Amino acid sequence: MGKKQTKRQSFSLVLLLTSALVIEGVISTSSIRSILAGLTSGSILPNPMNMGRRFTHGVVPLLLASFLSGLAGALTQKNLQGVATKKSASGSKVGSNKPKNPYLFSMELTAASVVVLLASLLVSADGKQIRQNGFFHLWTLETMIPIMTNSLGGILVGLVTKHAGSVRKGFALIFGILLSGIFQAGSVG
Repeated sequence: MGKKQTKRQSFSLVLLLTSALVIEGVISTSSIRSILAGLTSGSILPNPMNMGRRFTHGVVPLLLASFLSGLAGALTQKNLQGVATKKSASGSKVGSNKPKNPYLFSMELTAASVVVLLASLLVSADGKQIRQNGFFHLWTLETMIPIMTNSLGGILVGLVTKHAGSVRKGFALIFGILLSGIFQAGSVG
């Protein structure tokens, strides 16, 4: 932490946001071209009355989720990498935070998730079925595949965040989604 975004990273994030808004149809490509050509200084957003639910049920939740994801990534990175200590004018250390073990951090997140899930099972219909039939009712060996994949994925995300940071992790995720789309388009046709 304590590092600022480079101009290249900031430009990439703006480009990513713009592409998402273009794909959603919130911003038209013609308005972007005219802004880049310097032909207009008006708004690039269409009339809000025409956007309707797309904006309130698509763009706003997306931006809120992105904000919360970025905040979670920054806090996770701060915990896993620690914060550099600064010396005050008197020479004492200020803001010392030692890096956490990523495995311990994953276990802490798991414990918090278990508490939340158990609380939700007390009031949900699924909780009622689990109380009647037991937790492992209808489980098979194949049920363990997504559980193990999710567990290993969480540990790997923690390790990547610790060593590369949340911004690089985000770019790697985007690149992985791009490659998956390319491979899927190539295989399906």
